[in-house]
Amino acid sequence: MNIFTNLSLCFIIVYLSASSVSAYSVAKNLVSVPYEVTTIERELNPQREYLGELKGEPHMYEFGIGSTTKLSLALMQTTENQTLPLSLIVIRQNDDRGGVIEIGRLNTQNIKWHVFEDSALGIDLSKSEPFTVDLRPGIYRVEVSTPDNIGKYALVIGDEKNTQGYFNELSNIYTIETFFGGSLFSMIKSSYVYYPLGIIVLIVLFYLTWRKRFQIINFKND
Repeated sequence: MNIFTNLSLCFIIVYLSASSVSAYSVAKNLVSVPYEVTTIERELNPQREYLGELKGEPHMYEFGIGSTTKLSLALMQTTENQTLPLSLIVIRQNDDRGGVIEIGRLNTQNIKWHVFEDSALGIDLSKSEPFTVDLRPGIYRVEVSTPDNIGKYALVIGDEKNTQGYFNELSNIYTIETFFGGSLFSMIKSSYVYYPLGIIVLIVLFYLTWRKRFQIINFKND
């Protein structure tokens, strides 16, 4: 029994501690004053989801790059309520003439939303088609808005997955779910929860079967 228990615990610990390709790397955009600019002080890859709630004003993100870089952007929102008319625009600071230059945008009228089915999540999200462009060195801003600037969204920056441990990924999934109105119960539908639970149940069933068989053999021998 001790050997069996130790092996089972080791298997579970290895499973939970193993690094895996991450679906999410989450950051909350905590705007403290209207029209505050959120500075992104990291590379545009690997991918990260910035969770924000519009409360009357658009959200602005700013980042700088020192070499030609591919930019990939997408928007996500919950499928629980009516689809928000989200849009985004990418602008570049014009160092020569002042002002800004528009690089591109995702318009509300042209965005095609697709249900984002992912076994890691316990809720369904809608995701826009990505906006991609190669940027030259400079300072850029991304504005996210709706006509009335009300509602929750996720801005996805980057398209390369990250590698991290089980518990970090589970924390990111929980952050996304609770942000969009999910509950602790919805976490049960996540593969990061029901797979380990399934393994534990199988181990328990195997042990109970083994113990019952051992008891029957001992009874016959007596």
